[in-house]
Amino acid sequence: MKKRNTKQKEFVLDYLKGSYDHPTVSQIYDYAKSNGINIGEVSIYRILNNLVEDGVVCKILTKDNLTHYDYKRDNHFHLICNSCNKIIDKPLSLIFDEKFKELTKGFCITKQDINLYGICEECKKKKNGI
Repeated sequence: MKKRNTKQKEFVLDYLKGSYDHPTVSQIYDYAKSNGINIGEVSIYRILNNLVEDGVVCKILTKDNLTHYDYKRDNHFHLICNSCNKIIDKPLSLIFDEKFKELTKGFCITKQDINLYGICEECKKKKNGI
């Protein structure tokens, strides 16, 4: 069954393509509402789930149980702070990429999400009183 391209789907995808801050459904909805775009939160949620299924977008879950979304661009991974829930994009190096291909040789990868959880530099400084 072929999936339809609607104006709402186009809006969500365009928003994600222009966003580097890993928005939530609520953030996308608030942006749409403030710009006069007629789309409901349930529609945004459904569209995002379809885009995740299609491999165009990935879901990122933070410690506060909020789901963030990221348009799949170049090869990168995420550093996710367990304290402030910040999500930081980091590029995969060519060395890592080559090693990864070697490690997974013969295995057909259908999905790739690399999320590393820990404490960001700012939260570490706050914790240490710096």
